Amino acid sequence: MNKRLDEIKNNIFTNWDIAVNKGGETIAELKQLYEQTGDPECLWLISELLIHKARGGLQEAIIYATEALSLRGDSDALHENFAVALGGYTGEFKNRNHRQLIEYYSIFCRLYPDSFIARKILILNLLDDYRLEEAETEIARAFDDFPDAEEELLIYRGEFYYRSGKPRKAKQVWKEVAETVATARIHYELAEVYAKFGLYKPAERQYKKSFAMEEPPRRIDALISLIHISEIRGDYRAALRYNNKIIEVFKKDYNITSGLELQTFINNKDKYQSLIFE
Repeated sequence: MNKRLDEIKNNIFTNWDIAVNKGGETIAELKQLYEQTGDPECLWLISELLIHKARGGLQEAIIYATEALSLRGDSDALHENFAVALGGYTGEFKNRNHRQLIEYYSIFCRLYPDSFIARKILILNLLDDYRLEEAETEIARAFDDFPDAEEELLIYRGEFYYRSGKPRKAKQVWKEVAETVATARIHYELAEVYAKFGLYKPAERQYKKSFAMEEPPRRIDALISLIHISEIRGDYRAALRYNNKIIEVFKKDYNITSGLELQTFINNKDKYQSLIFE
């Protein structure tokens, strides 16, 4: 590992906002390092910086669109921008990106058949697009090609059953996985598929198990999802509790006490407290 690359990576993941503010300089240096070393980690770090910058831009877009909608709530364009900035879509098929992802990963998986993450992305997008026959075929192939990923593939097979109109069979498959799973990641994957179909009670159980098994520095994905479930239920005390836990993880596990990413959760404290005492 190149020593300077190590330093840049450490700076990025411990000081996100500073790294993004100096993104142009850092990206230029990473490009130079890539030309010198050919290390693809340089390109990965560039993509991380650009994605983080884009997310910051989306947060700003939400703020401006929200204010504009309070003044002009009949604007189709504003509503579309607000939905996109929040990571949603307007329901139009043309706005879904599955087709491009499926085309890309269909080719990629033929070129690199040993890449499990590529196969996973292909399967999930086929399922989301209800291209179920193709998804079933890819799942079956993956069982042969990736025997060590059986638990995760069973989750996708359950999703295939659910989308095929066989929810009882799907739930039985997921239940069997839940009884044998022993990793935070699989608990999280299981929670995700439950939440996707509005099965919030089992999703909540699996998210909690996933977070409980995390080792420092802990990921906060499960906690964010638990906040979303709490909001859906209107349980703002629970949302506040999970939100405060995220702030605690930022401080304890990452030594982060300020910055754009953390500020969202700090702002949420006031929001949930006002909703609790309405």
